[in-house]
Amino acid sequence: MRRISLAYLALVITTIAWSSSLIFAKLIFDEVGPIVFVALRYTLACPFLLALTLQQNRKNKSGNLKKNWKILLVAGLSGPFISQILQYIGLNMTTASDALILMNLTPIFAVILAAPLLKERITLDKILGLLLATIGVILIVMNTSPEYAAINVQRILGDIIVIASTFFFAINGIAGKIAVKYENAVTVTFYSTLFAVPFIWISAAILEDVTVLFRMSAFTWLVIAWVAIVNTVMAFILYYQSMKYIEASRVQITLNLIAVWGVLMSVLILHETITLLQITGGFLTIVGVILAQMTQIRKKSSEDLIMPDESAESD
Repeated sequence: MRRISLAYLALVITTIAWSSSLIFAKLIFDEVGPIVFVALRYTLACPFLLALTLQQNRKNKSGNLKKNWKILLVAGLSGPFISQILQYIGLNMTTASDALILMNLTPIFAVILAAPLLKERITLDKILGLLLATIGVILIVMNTSPEYAAINVQRILGDIIVIASTFFFAINGIAGKIAVKYENAVTVTFYSTLFAVPFIWISAAILEDVTVLFRMSAFTWLVIAWVAIVNTVMAFILYYQSMKYIEASRVQITLNLIAVWGVLMSVLILHETITLLQITGGFLTIVGVILAQMTQIRKKSSEDLIMPDESAESD
């Protein structure tokens, strides 16, 4: 299987893992606050990432950390820290439907930022794919979160904060794309997580009750441990690894699949109902994601056809 195919498989697995995080969070949010949940998730992930990083660097020499620490810091602060903290703050101030719809602005920001920063072209398939995927996710969200609260200053401010969170996650994608050029995916995941953890705990101490750590049930600890190992360690490594072969903007568009898997899991695990509108939205999202990848897939296919000829000529 070609590397590009493995990269897309890794990215799809990442979307499945991250969508399940939302389901697991729903199961325990009555017992632990969202920011404490995030802090524990990344803290428990660090020892596993450290072990993997040490093992990886024994086999393959790592890049120059003294030179690359700034981009790793940007990746850690923009994604695990700033983006997620702003997301939960904004969600607490606005409606769930507003937040879920606005969170899908990340791919739009990613496409815009990737053009000047990474020299990624804004192609027709990206625009059409992004449009279809966004419409699909909106159909899913509008059906699952029918909240029609009156417009007020708090709601508007909450919406702005959620939009800011999506912008920072787009920055995380750009920073990750740059980082994996110089460091392996395991190293990028470890250091970006390590840099974020202290700031997340400071936010948790300010905004939530951290004493819940002494009252959490065994089931909650088990859920958090699972999310830390599978949905954080494994998923983030696959996420950054996929960026080696897929444009950052296309990676972010693919993340729209999180909404699709989230609905399916809510039906299977939480026994929620699914409607025709959600099915239609899911179909449009999948079609949009596939459409957005067409230029890169065709380009890679052409390169695969050309490379054997070039090697033959060199012989």
